[in-house]
Amino acid sequence: MNLKALIEKLAETISDKIEIANVALLGDADNGLQSNSAIILSIVNLEEDKVLKNQTLYQPYVPGDNTINKKKNPTQNLSLSLLFSSYNNSQEKYLDGIDKLEEVIRFFQNNLVLYWDGTNLSDTEPMGSFDKVLIDMISLKLDQVNQLWSYLGAKYLPSVLYRLQFIPVQVEENQADGIVQKAKIQLWENDKNDIAGELESATFTKDNNNETIKINN
Repeated sequence: MNLKALIEKLAETISDKIEIANVALLGDADNGLQSNSAIILSIVNLEEDKVLKNQTLYQPYVPGDNTINKKKNPTQNLSLSLLFSSYNNSQEKYLDGIDKLEEVIRFFQNNLVLYWDGTNLSDTEPMGSFDKVLIDMISLKLDQVNQLWSYLGAKYLPSVLYRLQFIPVQVEENQADGIVQKAKIQLWENDKNDIAGELESATFTKDNNNETIKINN
């Protein structure tokens, strides 16, 4: 997952008026932006999604199949919080910034699920290896808004907060060998052609809980 490339591509896809910067470092006389009236995209939190962390160490080749691949460490699924803020040097353009903020809201309203393959961002599932990005708006109450901007150490700007959750989808090309599901064993004391000399005959198989059971013949 290349977060830098993803964020740059996301900003480019939404609008050409979005600039990526730390909103907490913007001053009243800041001239570091390309536009005096822009939407500032800032990363305000990056965390691991604990809900999706409980994974088996042995990844199945095909979901629902009994074949398994080699042992793998659980994938870290990330949750990224992005803050889109309306920034204006001129008070006369205050409502222009609100209009651009609405453009961001419309984009995410129409694209709640995106797919990222490391280069391209699509609203339809591409072929090959990709990451599914789930998007939802985080609605903050007034006290939470106050805490957020106090935490950032900045003056309040009209803004909207979104959470992006990444769910990697792994595509494997090499099929793993199947596991033995059933085996029959026969033992003879002397001559295997003499039925009287047979000591034991049994069939070993798997039950619904994938436990080995013995069935005597």
